[in-house]
Amino acid sequence: MNTDQLNGLMKAALGTDSAALAAKKAAQELLRLDDTNWSYYFSLYQRHAAGSSVEAVPIEIYESGRDTEGKAIAYPISLAPAEMLEHLRMVHYADLEKRSDEYASYSRKAALWIKKMQAGSGSSLTRTSYLAARSGIPEAQVKIGSKGTDLFVDLPGGESIAIAEAQILQSILDQKRGTFGRIIFHDILSTETRDSIHGLWRHLSLIDRTKSYDELVRTTTGLARFHETMQAFVPTLDEAGKITFDRVAPGGHALFAVEALRAAYKPQLRPEVPEVDGSTPLISAISNGEDISGTPDHLMVGWMIREQVPIALVSTEKTAVDLKAGLVSLLRSPGGDVSMAVTETVQAEAAGQGALFRQLAGSINTNLALFNYQVLVPKIEKLVAEIGEDEFMKIIAPDLILNWKEQNGRKYLQLEGAMASTLMNLDRYWRKRYRQPLVHLIDVDRVQRTRFFSPIKSAFDFFMQFHSDRFSFDASTMRLRNLRPGKLPTISLKDPATKDKYYQDVKTVLDVFENARIADLDSLSIEGKVKLKGAVLRGVVELKADGTLTQKR
Repeated sequence: MNTDQLNGLMKAALGTDSAALAAKKAAQELLRLDDTNWSYYFSLYQRHAAGSSVEAVPIEIYESGRDTEGKAIAYPISLAPAEMLEHLRMVHYADLEKRSDEYASYSRKAALWIKKMQAGSGSSLTRTSYLAARSGIPEAQVKIGSKGTDLFVDLPGGESIAIAEAQILQSILDQKRGTFGRIIFHDILSTETRDSIHGLWRHLSLIDRTKSYDELVRTTTGLARFHETMQAFVPTLDEAGKITFDRVAPGGHALFAVEALRAAYKPQLRPEVPEVDGSTPLISAISNGEDISGTPDHLMVGWMIREQVPIALVSTEKTAVDLKAGLVSLLRSPGGDVSMAVTETVQAEAAGQGALFRQLAGSINTNLALFNYQVLVPKIEKLVAEIGEDEFMKIIAPDLILNWKEQNGRKYLQLEGAMASTLMNLDRYWRKRYRQPLVHLIDVDRVQRTRFFSPIKSAFDFFMQFHSDRFSFDASTMRLRNLRPGKLPTISLKDPATKDKYYQDVKTVLDVFENARIADLDSLSIEGKVKLKGAVLRGVVELKADGTLTQKR
């Protein structure tokens, strides 16, 4: 591909005249992107061209005695005064439980449209040796897929299934119990993960071993599959700021929020659902692909329908394991407008408030987003009719994350965006235009946290959830159970000799901690290569490869 031509077209596309429109079409054709991927990539490129990014946004965290005149100030929920909290639309999960029967009656009518983000291969987990050992093949023959499909759950009786398969079963069982009226599966893939996900649907199901999962879903009343979303790998920018194909990468999970919002005014992007008793609300749920807990329950879905909530983000109480996570905040603009935002570590550090940020209590985003199309469709159709699609796409463009990567001795800039920022940018605009909020929060306390948020961010997470005495897996519901609810250990596994890659390897971690007991572990810090087979780890444990051990209750 002629990158000089592409760079010229992308610059020309930044204009507003007919020549810019022609340049957009030509650039999209050169990149071979569908409308959703193109619209999203171009919005990131526009943000970069304008010099706008998360790192560049001048946001300060509220601090007593600090001069805030003329500044954008973020108030994490734990710091927000009463007059700011009036702008927050949050319900606590514990309060939903008080109206369980009422909300359950609404969820039983709903069609739950499940989208699991399975487009990434999970570069933070090295799994080649793990998969080779499980499959009995040389490592050179291993093909990495989505980490939700190549990490396995061991079932009673010696059978193993992929985490993604367990999630399919989880939803089928929910529908068979009548939790939801209908379940609609929607795969989110990339070229890296497409084969593994497609192969999963061809597996014979555990429910009816005469049918594949695809056949089972397509022939069972109340179950369906919708079309799949392919997340494109897009070009990066070189150190001179020019588009290059020397490195390509996906643009972050904000793409899926953009697609979900486009589905509100493009009927072809959402499934049709049969009417039951006059109405079948369509609720979409987007969550992390490897998170077996990342699915809403009947209370969340029923609450959205009963209370006519258009969009909800599930948040959870910040704990010691979330020191770097963004905090849900109320943002006051220099003009005095108030909206929701997720304040990131990089923004706090840019304002010289990194230490304060890490100490703050509050709520973090879990990447579980819910959309109530019965309420959302008329709202978004009205907005797009008033301002046009191009302007709408500018509004919902996510805050730009500048992700520098090194490859073959050169640096490349990946343009990325987070799902929550797309939704909160829309909420900010909506509040200003219509004087009402669009996005609500469902906040889950730390005791309930792992029922809805159990991501596998590291090899130790996988060990802890599926190979330790800290969690158990209920094969009758296909769900995790935290045996010490409200508590998660803080983990630091370092190996300077391998730049910590030793502990990124799944097989290595499973070997290191084989039969180790961590039910009463509060904190673990390891430096260097160690073996803890059969060890009992309690309280606070600090261990170095030279044999230095500190263990405190």
